[in-house]
Amino acid sequence: MAYEDLIKSIESAAEEKKQEVLRNAEREVEAILREAETESSAIHAQYLEKAKRDLILENNRQKFLAKQEVKKRISAVRQKLIDDAFSRSKEKISGIRSDPSYPALYERLTREVISALAGEEIILHIDPADSKICSDVLKKTGIVCDIMQDITTIGGLSGTSADGRIRAYNTLESRMERIRDTSTLEIINLILGGPDG
Repeated sequence: MAYEDLIKSIESAAEEKKQEVLRNAEREVEAILREAETESSAIHAQYLEKAKRDLILENNRQKFLAKQEVKKRISAVRQKLIDDAFSRSKEKISGIRSDPSYPALYERLTREVISALAGEEIILHIDPADSKICSDVLKKTGIVCDIMQDITTIGGLSGTSADGRIRAYNTLESRMERIRDTSTLEIINLILGGPDG
């Protein structure tokens, strides 16, 4: 019996050792699983945080693009309003030659050209429709210069020095362009009631 007791004792010790190894293995597995779960949660949190950042960046990018598109459209509308305003203005002044005040305006425009080219031998460039008014203005002012009927304009004139190095544009179109170039913001304010509409 001692032999059987010895075997039972060995089997019992082996069983205990086996159970202890299994318990230790289970504890290690549980620890590994907890650690893996913690790491998984951390990785998940990192990916979630990155996804949130990416969404915020994309949202901001989309907002920026939308704002740019709105600004572009507003700018196009403003430009169209300005273009329309200048077109209407040009239409209104296209018949200025028949206005009784045109000779006085033409004289003032001529004096400005002459003044801009003071000290130079002057050539006036006029529209053939203004030849009589130009002659009358030159007679009235006593200014002597060459006249070339070589431009087409709704009104006004331009002048050059004889060598062509100096030019003075004083047509109504050139004056409107100068106004357009220097007064766009003011025009927008008048049309829309402020720089931002």
